[in-house]
Amino acid sequence: MEETQVTSTASDGGAAEASIDPSWWAPAVVDENGLSRGNECPEVLSLDLARLRAEAQVDAGEDSLRTRVLDVLAKAASPMLVPDNWAEPYAPAMEIGNRRSFVPDDLSKPELELLARLVPLIEEPALRARVADIAWSYGNRGNMDLLSAAVDAYRSVPLERDAWLDAGRDGWRRALELSLRRGKAGRQIVMEMTTELAEFLLAKDGSAGFMLTEISDLLRKVRSVDQAPRDLADHFVSLAATVAGNHRLRRAYERHACTWFSRAGETDLANECIERVALAYIDEADERLAQDRGALVAGMFIEKSIATIRGLPRKYRSARGLDGQLQQLRDRLADMRELSLEEMMLIQSDPIDITPFVEDARKRVSGKERLEALVSLAGIVPLIDATKAMAAARERMQGSVSHLFGSSTFSTDARKVATRAGLGVGEPSDEAVFAEVVRSFTWGIDLHVKAFIYPALEALMLEHRFDIGFLTNICYESPAVPPGHVGLWARGLWHGLSRDFPSAISMLVPQVEQLVRVHLKAHGIFTLFVDENGVETEKGLNTLLEMPESLQLLGPDLTLELRALLCEQLGPNLRNDLAHGLLNDPKSWSAAAVYAWWLCLRLVVVPYYGMLMKAQAENGSAGETTDVERPS
Repeated sequence: MEETQVTSTASDGGAAEASIDPSWWAPAVVDENGLSRGNECPEVLSLDLARLRAEAQVDAGEDSLRTRVLDVLAKAASPMLVPDNWAEPYAPAMEIGNRRSFVPDDLSKPELELLARLVPLIEEPALRARVADIAWSYGNRGNMDLLSAAVDAYRSVPLERDAWLDAGRDGWRRALELSLRRGKAGRQIVMEMTTELAEFLLAKDGSAGFMLTEISDLLRKVRSVDQAPRDLADHFVSLAATVAGNHRLRRAYERHACTWFSRAGETDLANECIERVALAYIDEADERLAQDRGALVAGMFIEKSIATIRGLPRKYRSARGLDGQLQQLRDRLADMRELSLEEMMLIQSDPIDITPFVEDARKRVSGKERLEALVSLAGIVPLIDATKAMAAARERMQGSVSHLFGSSTFSTDARKVATRAGLGVGEPSDEAVFAEVVRSFTWGIDLHVKAFIYPALEALMLEHRFDIGFLTNICYESPAVPPGHVGLWARGLWHGLSRDFPSAISMLVPQVEQLVRVHLKAHGIFTLFVDENGVETEKGLNTLLEMPESLQLLGPDLTLELRALLCEQLGPNLRNDLAHGLLNDPKSWSAAAVYAWWLCLRLVVVPYYGMLMKAQAENGSAGETTDVERPS
């Protein structure tokens, strides 16, 4: 590399300092073989520049020009370029909590001026573009030479696969963005760049891979391509035919062909591209099955094929006979999902000894009067702490790689009932955390029922008999039970005490919805949907529980329990399965059914007993109430 030196002028008074020597940063821009690293991302060079800065500080002192030059270069190279964000084009390389790494906003005015003086000395395209871009974007925007230097340096990164993946992709995007913002002054540069990109695209074959689709995206964004869209569309169709074995790349090429056909006004040809995308999904599903790689993954490609075909215009589907193919694909998907359930493995942890919990649960209800024992059963386990559960779920997700990947949930009859996309490396969203809480809550239901609720119920029923009249009296007095629903609540609770849980939840789960609705209305909260004709329809349980007023009235703990148990596809979903006739025999006898009955018992008995104890305290009565009577 030819060494060039310039004299730097101190900003504090105009006194001349020693010359800036490009050899100071030369070790950072060549590899161990002496080859240039000029097309590598500046972020990769920042660590080597920081090392050189540390060496310069030891050798020449912290205030030396050499140290300051290497320091500002390391700072400029550190942040990540975000080419599509005009307002904030650079983001910190690292963010941990409230702390972050360096961004250009942290540069002082003298540092920005020093960067501007370094631009003519830097030969490596990527580093030169970065320094010029930051010096112009965050410094003197009136210096158009800096802007031109940045654009020219970004464009000089060659259109080669490795260079494109390193610095070219973002660099060319940033150069186009900078040029487009210049208006008339940048039009010629934009035209030159798009022409070069289009010519490169048309000259390449499928070996260039996804680089061609990324270039196509750039051209589509500019919208001023001096190239016939039909030529680009035909070329992508040809490319797709040559990469038939690479299904993902084939679909990408067909989609870009569709875009360019649409730009050219060739709607039928664009639809044909989308039809071939659907066929590519089917081909990949067949290939997965032939390679015995699992029906679950193959089924996902059939799903994609169905969705793709349904996205085509109805008229086109009818003309091509695709509606019949849709039905065939739906039949295939149903078969694949059933096969997927058969292929799934049961994952078990080590057994947990719940004997101490079982014994404690039985002791807590034994030897007590009838009402007191029933209250002990109703309070045998606490409700979930929503705040702690959300915090614990968020902490688990942040410390695990599992949330990086998507997941799907299937019902026992092979329906896909829920799905979650991969969450990436950022902070998990509240929706994702809530889904994790629902999953954890569902797993905990089985333990709560087997270790606490059912053993306590057995001990209770061994010592006491509960008739309908006794339970009816409690329901009449309980502030939770709406008027006119006492008999239904009493009979539902009685079925549970008799261990007829299918009958219990069939009666009680719909009553929970009405309980929530009545209590919301009692506090003046509107619970109706009103259509454009003024017809009023009651909101369903899930909609009611999602209302902020429900959270305030019921509290976060009970609201979470009701949503997770009754309304969420990731949970038992008892309310919806019951309402739509999807509740089968095994699920009606499941731990979730027992827990739902127990939660209803708690809703009725705990507030009633609290009211009773308060009345006794106010009346100064002593002793325990052993029975209840309906008021006359």
